[in-house]
Amino acid sequence: MKRQFSLLAVIVTVLVAGSLAPAQSNPFVGTWKLNVAASKFDPGPAPQSQMRTWDASGSVNITGVNAAGKSIGYSYMIKGDGKDYATGGAIPNGSDTIMSKKVNANSFLATFMKAGKQVESTTFTVSPDGKTLIIDAKGVLPSGQNMHNETHWEKQ
Repeated sequence: MKRQFSLLAVIVTVLVAGSLAPAQSNPFVGTWKLNVAASKFDPGPAPQSQMRTWDASGSVNITGVNAAGKSIGYSYMIKGDGKDYATGGAIPNGSDTIMSKKVNANSFLATFMKAGKQVESTTFTVSPDGKTLIIDAKGVLPSGQNMHNETHWEKQ
């Protein structure tokens, strides 16, 4: 009985460790807090706060408070497979789809589209130590104004 229990404990430990390995090997997975002071927004104004959660499936959810004090929330998929995925919520660039390609273990390049037209090109890069996410976004806002935001995020 004791031997069976030990074997069962080893199997459970291996399964749990195996299920955690993909999340740990993906430096993007986790919760990220926007460092507003280190970020640049052109045009402004900057949001008051934002949090970003990125799960192992590639689902990215953003919540926060915009410059006017209103709650915001939107989402998209970063899979790196070159396929189009729908965006959700009130995404600032007004896009309805996103396509991403993996550049390397710490970078993705994403293209946001609205009705088949590119509205933003964005690079997502995690620092080698895994503590900082930099998002460099260039595109055109729904108003027609050009934008270039470089946001800095800290892993929580």
